[in-house]
Amino acid sequence: MKAEIKRNIRDRWIESLFEIAHSEFQNRLWIKADYKNSVGDYNECVCGYFDDLDLENGYSDFIANGIISESEYKIVTELHSEFRKYAERTEKRNLSDKNILEDVEWINVTNIGLKTWTDLKKKTKSIRDKELMTELENKYLKEKTP
Repeated sequence: MKAEIKRNIRDRWIESLFEIAHSEFQNRLWIKADYKNSVGDYNECVCGYFDDLDLENGYSDFIANGIISESEYKIVTELHSEFRKYAERTEKRNLSDKNILEDVEWINVTNIGLKTWTDLKKKTKSIRDKELMTELENKYLKEKTP
């Protein structure tokens, strides 16, 4: 796999983790539609992670292709598992985005996501990844009207 393709997939993965980890971002994107050039909702979040990134069957291809390391996999394992469990629950599929954001079980997924995000940001050795992570935080969490 070419380095540029790996980089693009990794960037999309980091962006997906950002969305899962930040309830403020979810609320501003899914409910308030604060971001003029961005559209999203819970279903897009699920599809973006499991389908678009092809993580439905786990991280083995990501590791084999050098997109993430074994140590990064250990950081994201719990989030992946809890997100999958939530997304697979049929009674959650018909909830509105607002109800999902208020759902205690989704709040738990988001809290695990934030811990995952923080640990990944702290432990990554890639300056490029840290810059992307900081850029996402600054762009989507600090501005009041993008």
